[in-house]
Amino acid sequence: MPSKDISQLQENEIISQASKALNSLDVPVGSLVVYSGSIIGEGYNTVKSDTNIAGHAEINAINDAVQKIGLNQFNELDRNKLILISTLEPCEMCKGAIIHYNIKHVYFMKDKSPLHWNKKQLKSLRYEWYKRKIDGEQLQDSLFLLHPEYPGKRE
Repeated sequence: MPSKDISQLQENEIISQASKALNSLDVPVGSLVVYSGSIIGEGYNTVKSDTNIAGHAEINAINDAVQKIGLNQFNELDRNKLILISTLEPCEMCKGAIIHYNIKHVYFMKDKSPLHWNKKQLKSLRYEWYKRKIDGEQLQDSLFLLHPEYPGKRE
């Protein structure tokens, strides 16, 4: 019986994606990007199989959607009709991608414990404590200005 929030097809597909991760000995997580009820992106964990630390199911599903329809078209989709579904609550990295690409609706089958999130908060505080700004701001600004699509570029 499918969850009340996803169709039987979507539930079957997300489990199929998670099974692919399990078969490659990755953490068995699958994810889908759905637009207006249609699957436009799918992914599963490929961290171990691809030796890629960003190979999380959610990132792979977003990448798949962008590759299929193009970045500009993806960015123009109606965000009220765009959903990310995962078998596991997204991690901080995946949450960052979800926020960056303005995916408002996120569903997951299994959540992470409060202890997990407390540990992540401590790591985030440690990051804030140890981060340092270095010289080179003008160099970065120059690189931005050289980019043909940079919004601050002067004609």
